[in-house]
Amino acid sequence: MIQRIQTVYLLLSLVCAILLYVFPFWQTASAGMDAGMEIIGGSTHLFLLPLPFLMVASHLVAIFSYKHRKRQKQFCTGNILLYLIFLLLAFLIIQIEHQVFQHFNVMEFRFGLILPIVGIVLNIMARNGIKKDEALLRSMDRLR
Repeated sequence: MIQRIQTVYLLLSLVCAILLYVFPFWQTASAGMDAGMEIIGGSTHLFLLPLPFLMVASHLVAIFSYKHRKRQKQFCTGNILLYLIFLLLAFLIIQIEHQVFQHFNVMEFRFGLILPIVGIVLNIMARNGIKKDEALLRSMDRLR
């Protein structure tokens, strides 16, 4: 299981999904010292809260279904879709928050915004590794 490169890619993508709860992806702050900060992340909004949990569960199923390559490819595609939904919802929430909190002076993207993009790339690489395994097995079947 671990000796396959797509399992490593899926494990790294799993780490990205877990880190979505830890790192925020957008932060606003006003210029005054007495004003507060608005931080948006995977664990701060109700709409974004279940998505990283679904990603983690989907990654675990994909990792442990290494004997069923077709199912593993389907879960990789599902993970890519979950990451895209997370990004779209994140940008929608940022747009809504930006309109509501226009009096904030400093608005910046944080490290958490890179994690879904890295997760998508890792899932694409895992999916390509699964395709290579299937091609290798088909070529071995032709030799027999």
